Amino acid sequence: MAKADDLSTDWQRSAGDFSCSICRRKRLTAQDFSKKQVDKALESLQSIPDKDIRNGQEIKTVLFITAVCKKCMEEKEQKEKEEASARREEREQAIAATELEAPPRVEVTLASRPFGMTPANKGTGYVVLKTSEGKPAIKAGIRPGWRVADVAGQSVEGLEGSEVQALLKDASLPVTVAFDGIPENGDFCIACQEILPQPSFSRKMRTKPPEKRRCANCVDLAEAEAEAEAKAKEEVAGGYADAAAQGPTSKLSELQQLCAETAREAELVTGLKAVRGRGRGRGRR
Repeated sequence: MAKADDLSTDWQRSAGDFSCSICRRKRLTAQDFSKKQVDKALESLQSIPDKDIRNGQEIKTVLFITAVCKKCMEEKEQKEKEEASARREEREQAIAATELEAPPRVEVTLASRPFGMTPANKGTGYVVLKTSEGKPAIKAGIRPGWRVADVAGQSVEGLEGSEVQALLKDASLPVTVAFDGIPENGDFCIACQEILPQPSFSRKMRTKPPEKRRCANCVDLAEAEAEAEAKAKEEVAGGYADAAAQGPTSKLSELQQLCAETAREAELVTGLKAVRGRGRGRGRR
């Protein structure tokens, strides 16, 4: 009969006490699951009232821990990738078939400063990126993506954003400003700061306020970057955890371990990686 030590949750050892909740396979070892799934399953044991199933060193009851095995996780990820690829292809076809309509011309009158408009930092001309709450711009109905066409009857075609901003600053109040608005079949992405066909945005995204809308490509890019960052932090944390598990063997190694843990905490908080080595300070010769 299995001993208690045989059911160690160590990553390299398991007595076949895991089962998969998807494919229903049983008597699986911890190695058939990702470390994240194992940790999650073991954490769930804390909620079981009668989790002491040992009588001394002898195991009297076998408790199968349920998780999702690597094989099922890989199949799920592959299916999600295929579905995402199909949606992306369908979206690209819809975008290619959509021709943006001409933007409507909208005139507004601004009677006081500051107007409360923040310009985009990409492209040419003056494109509104954000409007401030309670300011004249938002009260006049100006929204992100609108491009200034003329100021007090003076065309700004071909001018840089800073030049248009100077005209707005020097204009006498009240000032009438004409904008090129958003086409009926388009929308403005605050991330890439471009007016794109509506199929470029998910249905859920189009229900959000204009100042929070991002196209599907920008959303995918942000999610990929966040996933890569989380994976990097997990690898860093895992490396330090392995080092900590070995324990210090001397006062020097104890101090080095303490410094490593402090560096890890600082890196997770600040995102800055500590640089090791001598002669890197101001006094290096």
